[in-house]
Amino acid sequence: MNLADILTLDAYANCRDAIRERMIAHKRSRSIQLGPAMRLQFEDVLTVRYQIQEVLRIDRVDDPATIREEIDRYAHLVPDGSCWCATLMIEEPAREARKRILPLLHVAVPGVHLDIGGMHRVTVRANEDLPRGERERPSAVHFLRFDFGEQARSLLFAGSPVSIGCDHAHYRWQATVPPDTLERLMRDLSRNTNPATRRPERD
Repeated sequence: MNLADILTLDAYANCRDAIRERMIAHKRSRSIQLGPAMRLQFEDVLTVRYQIQEVLRIDRVDDPATIREEIDRYAHLVPDGSCWCATLMIEEPAREARKRILPLLHVAVPGVHLDIGGMHRVTVRANEDLPRGERERPSAVHFLRFDFGEQARSLLFAGSPVSIGCDHAHYRWQATVPPDTLERLMRDLSRNTNPATRRPERD
């Protein structure tokens, strides 16, 4: 993503309602509920660009250098053809309950994983792009990356079903990725990627 991909404030204001309507449907089609309190929003260039446009609109930013900083800040959420990237939200509307469960579920996030075809598990890389202090502070928002090695990629492109799970003692849940959602997520993967550009897979 570069500066040419970002609309000016005026141009975005003129078409924001239409873009927002499309993005609600697009994001819903890439969202998975994991148990009662975790939701994963799988990101792509469209969702990230929309987030950047909204930040710029709210802050009234049109300076190219600052826009470049925002693009760089969100770059880790754009899949590079070898992974899936997601924002995980811990959701609890009741304030007192949220204060109680947030620290528990915060430490459960590294226990999130993908199960591919019942034969292969892909563990998560959680919040690795954040400073250590922010990673350790309980938060309702987490940034996830699932890196796929050759075995995982072969199973995925062979049509294996996928489920998302969490096996931490504080939160044991599993959810099947619906076929239509999985079809959309497969578009984030390239059949051929250069191994030298990928982070090593953790099994």
